[in-house]
Amino acid sequence: MTLKKWKVISTENLLHKGFFTLRVDKCELPDKRVMPHYYVFELSDWVNIVPITKEGFVILIKQYRHAGGEIFYEIPGGGIDSRNNEDPMTAAQRELLEETGYQAKTIEYKGFHYPNPALQNNKMHTFLAKDCVPIADQNLDEFEDIQVELVSKNEVRKKLKNGTLNHSLIVASLVRCLDELF
Repeated sequence: MTLKKWKVISTENLLHKGFFTLRVDKCELPDKRVMPHYYVFELSDWVNIVPITKEGFVILIKQYRHAGGEIFYEIPGGGIDSRNNEDPMTAAQRELLEETGYQAKTIEYKGFHYPNPALQNNKMHTFLAKDCVPIADQNLDEFEDIQVELVSKNEVRKKLKNGTLNHSLIVASLVRCLDELF
């Protein structure tokens, strides 16, 4: 059997708050069965940046994530400003500077992945930022508390292996940059 996409029969927005919309779709499957309620979170695309200093250190950040109830090691990243038609590259440069105060000499697009295609419609775009240098203080959003840490590539590998780096979106973006990291 060849898999086929589902047909959307109807869609209804249930909730729109800030950066996301919750909708429910009624879908017809290829074999004509009808899924009466399929819930989807509509979100803007996101960016993750794997930044490496000109000395070869990876710039990691640490921040508290309330839903997880823990402090997480991460890489810089955030939402693409869809209200201003921001492109992923511009968002990556902005987020790197805002969250770390660093700017990259070169930034390379490494592709995208879907954070959770079962429930969300957005993509995570990954960028590799090379030869990063500090040029400013952090310029954090109102409710961000972020600590910057320079970590050796070997230490990043250890944190991946021992589970200290355990945020799946971060791990997936690091995988996109494996050739540069290890």
